[in-house]
Amino acid sequence: MMPVFQFRMVVDTPPTEAQAVALVGLPDAPAVEVAPEEQVGVVWFDRSAPRLATAIVSAAHDLERVGLRPIRVEPRDQVTVPEAAARLGRPAEWFRTWLTGTLGEPGAPSPMPMRPAGRERFFSWDDVEAWARERLDPDLPDGPPVLTAATLVLRLRRCGRGVDGLPELLDLIEARP
Repeated sequence: MMPVFQFRMVVDTPPTEAQAVALVGLPDAPAVEVAPEEQVGVVWFDRSAPRLATAIVSAAHDLERVGLRPIRVEPRDQVTVPEAAARLGRPAEWFRTWLTGTLGEPGAPSPMPMRPAGRERFFSWDDVEAWARERLDPDLPDGPPVLTAATLVLRLRRCGRGVDGLPELLDLIEARP
């Protein structure tokens, strides 16, 4: 089972109705949110991919194909057990027994105090990921540092074309002291 990565991408302008329709028509049907007070749009993705970086790149290309420019990537911090299990590439009921059920582990993350309208409780993704990496699988797919790197790459794409010496600056990424 391929993991599902959940994140949101902020775009530089609110999507038009036609752009929102085009995005919702994609196979993974991202949700589109307009933030008029900030003059930006937000597109929520649940994207299947082998790695978070792959999911982010394909989402950015989808946004660009409909004429939107992604400017930042943000995590979805609150997850339910099924969402956490999907991110980890595990069956939800198996993961539920580890996290909250009969195999409930000492030190497992506790649900967040807020209670949604439905039956599912929410957990902090950061807590779940750290616990799962330590207890279940040290080789989990890459996590939040990829979101920071993706945002930096998006910023570089916007301003880097006019930077004198950009190739030398990019060498810093691989350079070791």
